[in-house]
Amino acid sequence: MIGNALELGEFELWCHPHVAARDGSIACVQAAVRWRRQDGSLAPSPAIAAALSGIAEQELFVLHLVCDALAALRIWDGEGFELDLVMALPVPQQVLDGRTTRGAVAQLLAQAGMAPSRLALRADDCLDGDAACCEVADLLDWLRAHDAGCAQAAGEFIATPRPVHVLPAALRRWQASYAAISAADAFS
Repeated sequence: MIGNALELGEFELWCHPHVAARDGSIACVQAAVRWRRQDGSLAPSPAIAAALSGIAEQELFVLHLVCDALAALRIWDGEGFELDLVMALPVPQQVLDGRTTRGAVAQLLAQAGMAPSRLALRADDCLDGDAACCEVADLLDWLRAHDAGCAQAAGEFIATPRPVHVLPAALRRWQASYAAISAADAFS
Protein backbone atom coordinates (compact mmCIF):
# COMPACT_ATOMS: atom_id res chain seq x y z
CA MET A 1 0.00 0.00 0.00
CA ILE A 2 2.81 2.45 0.86
CA GLY A 3 4.67 1.46 -2.29
CA ASN A 4 1.69 2.43 -4.44
CA ALA A 5 1.29 5.70 -2.55
CA LEU A 6 4.99 6.49 -3.12
CA GLU A 7 4.67 5.76 -6.83
CA LEU A 8 1.55 7.92 -7.10
CA GLY A 9 3.19 10.85 -5.28
CA GLU A 10 0.61 10.85 -2.47
CA PHE A 11 3.06 11.96 0.23
CA GLU A 12 3.56 15.69 0.76
CA LEU A 13 5.93 17.69 2.90
CA TRP A 14 4.12 20.37 4.90
CA CYS A 15 6.43 23.06 6.22
CA HIS A 16 6.30 25.00 9.46
CA PRO A 17 8.63 28.01 9.25
CA HIS A 18 10.10 29.06 12.60
CA VAL A 19 9.86 32.84 12.59
CA ALA A 20 11.74 35.13 15.02
CA ALA A 21 9.18 37.48 16.55
CA ARG A 22 11.66 40.35 16.96
CA ASP A 23 12.45 40.84 13.26
CA GLY A 24 10.55 38.32 11.12
CA SER A 25 13.64 36.36 10.12
CA ILE A 26 13.21 32.67 9.42
CA ALA A 27 15.34 30.57 11.77
CA CYS A 28 14.63 27.22 10.10
CA VAL A 29 11.84 25.22 8.56
CA GLN A 30 10.39 22.11 10.09
CA ALA A 31 8.58 19.68 7.79
CA ALA A 32 6.07 16.97 8.53
CA VAL A 33 4.77 14.35 6.14
CA ARG A 34 1.13 14.19 5.12
CA TRP A 35 -0.48 11.47 3.06
CA ARG A 36 -2.95 12.86 0.54
CA ARG A 37 -4.98 9.81 -0.28
CA GLN A 38 -6.64 9.29 -3.63
CA ASP A 39 -9.97 10.48 -2.19
CA GLY A 40 -8.31 13.85 -1.37
CA SER A 41 -8.24 13.37 2.42
CA LEU A 42 -5.06 14.00 4.40
CA ALA A 43 -3.93 11.16 6.64
CA PRO A 44 -1.98 12.10 9.79
CA SER A 45 1.40 10.68 10.83
CA PRO A 46 -0.03 7.79 12.89
CA ALA A 47 -1.77 6.42 9.79
CA ILE A 48 1.48 6.56 7.83
CA ALA A 49 3.42 4.87 10.65
CA ALA A 50 0.81 2.12 10.86
CA ALA A 51 1.01 1.50 7.10
CA LEU A 52 4.81 1.17 7.07
CA SER A 53 5.73 -2.47 7.60
CA GLY A 54 9.31 -3.53 8.10
CA ILE A 55 12.63 -1.74 8.14
CA ALA A 56 13.23 -2.03 4.38
CA GLU A 57 9.94 -0.25 3.61
CA GLN A 58 10.68 2.40 6.24
CA GLU A 59 14.13 3.05 4.73
CA LEU A 60 12.67 3.32 1.21
CA PHE A 61 10.05 5.77 2.52
CA VAL A 62 12.75 7.91 4.19
CA LEU A 63 14.93 8.02 1.07
CA HIS A 64 11.98 8.94 -1.12
CA LEU A 65 11.12 11.86 1.17
CA VAL A 66 14.76 12.95 1.41
CA CYS A 67 14.75 13.30 -2.39
CA ASP A 68 11.60 15.46 -2.13
CA ALA A 69 13.26 17.56 0.58
CA LEU A 70 16.40 18.08 -1.50
CA ALA A 71 14.27 19.23 -4.42
CA ALA A 72 12.51 21.69 -2.10
CA LEU A 73 15.82 23.02 -0.80
CA ARG A 74 16.98 23.66 -4.37
CA ILE A 75 13.74 25.49 -5.19
CA TRP A 76 14.02 27.60 -2.05
CA ASP A 77 17.65 28.42 -2.86
CA GLY A 78 16.58 29.53 -6.32
CA GLU A 79 13.93 31.78 -4.74
CA GLY A 80 16.56 33.39 -2.50
CA PHE A 81 15.75 31.49 0.73
CA GLU A 82 18.75 29.46 1.89
CA LEU A 83 17.03 27.68 4.77
CA ASP A 84 17.82 24.59 6.78
CA LEU A 85 15.15 21.89 6.90
CA VAL A 86 14.32 19.62 9.82
CA MET A 87 12.14 16.73 8.67
CA ALA A 88 9.96 14.83 11.15
CA LEU A 89 9.28 11.37 9.76
CA PRO A 90 6.84 8.72 11.06
CA VAL A 91 9.51 6.06 11.48
CA PRO A 92 11.46 4.97 14.56
CA GLN A 93 14.60 6.97 15.34
CA GLN A 94 16.70 3.78 15.14
CA VAL A 95 15.79 3.51 11.43
CA LEU A 96 16.97 7.10 10.87
CA ASP A 97 20.14 6.45 12.86
CA GLY A 98 20.83 3.12 11.14
CA ARG A 99 24.00 2.78 9.11
CA THR A 100 22.13 2.02 5.86
CA THR A 101 19.83 5.03 6.09
CA ARG A 102 22.54 7.44 7.25
CA GLY A 103 24.90 6.33 4.47
CA ALA A 104 22.25 6.63 1.76
CA VAL A 105 21.14 10.07 3.00
CA ALA A 106 24.76 11.28 3.12
CA GLN A 107 25.26 10.05 -0.45
CA LEU A 108 22.11 11.84 -1.67
CA LEU A 109 23.22 15.08 0.02
CA ALA A 110 26.67 14.80 -1.58
CA GLN A 111 25.18 14.12 -5.02
CA ALA A 112 22.92 17.17 -4.62
CA GLY A 113 25.86 19.32 -3.53
CA MET A 114 24.16 20.14 -0.22
CA ALA A 115 25.95 20.54 3.09
CA PRO A 116 24.84 17.92 5.62
CA SER A 117 23.72 20.70 7.96
CA ARG A 118 20.98 21.75 5.51
CA LEU A 119 18.84 18.66 6.22
CA ALA A 120 18.19 17.02 9.57
CA LEU A 121 15.99 13.97 10.09
CA ARG A 122 14.19 13.06 13.27
CA ALA A 123 11.43 10.72 14.30
CA ASP A 124 8.01 12.35 14.43
CA ASP A 125 7.37 12.75 18.16
CA CYS A 126 3.79 13.93 17.58
CA LEU A 127 2.46 10.54 16.51
CA ASP A 128 -0.15 10.71 19.23
CA GLY A 129 -1.71 13.71 17.48
CA ASP A 130 -0.96 16.06 20.38
CA ALA A 131 -0.15 19.56 19.15
CA ALA A 132 2.38 20.84 21.68
CA CYS A 133 3.33 24.10 20.02
CA CYS A 134 1.42 27.18 19.05
CA GLU A 135 0.94 27.57 15.33
CA VAL A 136 -0.15 30.93 14.00
CA ALA A 137 -1.44 32.04 10.63
CA ASP A 138 -0.23 35.63 10.74
CA LEU A 139 1.18 38.33 13.01
CA LEU A 140 -2.17 39.13 14.61
CA ASP A 141 -2.53 35.46 15.54
CA TRP A 142 0.93 35.58 17.06
CA LEU A 143 0.05 38.68 19.09
CA ARG A 144 -3.08 36.94 20.40
CA ALA A 145 -1.10 33.79 21.27
CA HIS A 146 1.62 35.87 22.92
CA ASP A 147 -0.90 37.90 24.93
CA ALA A 148 -2.65 34.68 25.99
CA GLY A 149 0.64 33.51 27.53
CA CYS A 150 1.73 30.85 25.05
CA ALA A 151 5.28 30.11 26.18
CA GLN A 152 6.27 29.09 22.65
CA ALA A 153 5.37 32.55 21.31
CA ALA A 154 7.91 34.35 23.49
CA GLY A 155 10.72 34.80 20.97
CA GLU A 156 9.97 32.56 18.06
CA PHE A 157 6.80 31.10 16.68
CA ILE A 158 5.82 28.45 14.23
CA ALA A 159 3.80 29.53 11.23
CA THR A 160 0.80 27.55 10.08
CA PRO A 161 1.89 24.59 7.95
CA ARG A 162 2.07 25.12 4.20
CA PRO A 163 2.72 22.63 1.41
CA VAL A 164 6.40 22.70 0.48
CA HIS A 165 5.86 24.16 -2.99
CA VAL A 166 4.08 27.32 -1.72
CA LEU A 167 6.57 28.11 1.03
CA PRO A 168 8.56 30.83 -0.82
CA ALA A 169 5.36 32.81 -1.46
CA ALA A 170 4.30 32.40 2.17
CA LEU A 171 7.71 33.60 3.36
CA ARG A 172 7.47 36.68 1.16
CA ARG A 173 4.06 37.46 2.73
CA TRP A 174 5.60 37.15 6.22
CA GLN A 175 8.40 39.51 5.27
CA ALA A 176 5.93 42.01 3.79
CA SER A 177 3.85 41.87 6.99
CA TYR A 178 6.91 42.64 9.09
CA ALA A 179 7.91 45.48 6.79
CA ALA A 180 4.41 46.99 7.07
CA ILE A 181 4.34 46.67 10.86
CA SER A 182 7.85 48.11 11.18
CA ALA A 183 6.83 51.09 9.03
CA ALA A 184 3.67 51.59 11.10
CA ASP A 185 5.72 51.45 14.33
CA ALA A 186 8.07 54.11 12.96
CA PHE A 187 5.13 56.52 12.61
CA SER A 188 3.62 55.82 16.05
